[in-house]
Amino acid sequence: MDTQEPSNALNPSPAAVVELVEKLVQGMWPRSDFDRKAWFERLGLVSGAAWDDAGTAPTVAHYSLRTPLAGGEISSSWTSYGARFLGISMQLYSSMQTDNPSTREGYDGIHTRLAALYGEGSNPWHDPVVQACVWNVNGRRIVIRFFNLQHSGVMVSVDDAGLASASEAEARRRNAPTHWNDSEEGASPFAIPKMGRQA
Repeated sequence: MDTQEPSNALNPSPAAVVELVEKLVQGMWPRSDFDRKAWFERLGLVSGAAWDDAGTAPTVAHYSLRTPLAGGEISSSWTSYGARFLGISMQLYSSMQTDNPSTREGYDGIHTRLAALYGEGSNPWHDPVVQACVWNVNGRRIVIRFFNLQHSGVMVSVDDAGLASASEAEARRRNAPTHWNDSEEGASPFAIPKMGRQA
């Protein structure tokens, strides 16, 4: 088969991916580590090792994850934010080839099925290089992204929408430029506030 031709056997199939996503957005979201472990067991998810440096205590912690999809052989992870379960992420249909037809087919298949279930999603990032679509369902945020830079890949994530927003806001604060006097960006360091009452 020519490597430019789309595959007839995507593994996992877009239908299987969306079936797992449906299960992730149904019912109550785990609110404790005990709940998360029981929830993982029901869904066939198996937590693995922490990815973060053992010497640090990051606000967002990452762990490897084994899913029931494709015999557990896809790259997946789960994250916590402030020691609360944030969500899971799966990397699918990866290829070292730019604009790989099978990768595109996988993204389109997942997108079509999610749109049929939850309506057309939105793209809040408007990134021309990394296509994305977002749905908010039952307090969860479903995100699919089509990466097409030096290689192709599809990322599917399901997060607690509130925790995801809080985590992203904290990351923006942490990465914001710090100024010598906590002034607004672009303010002159030589603009000294006037003292006393104004007439």
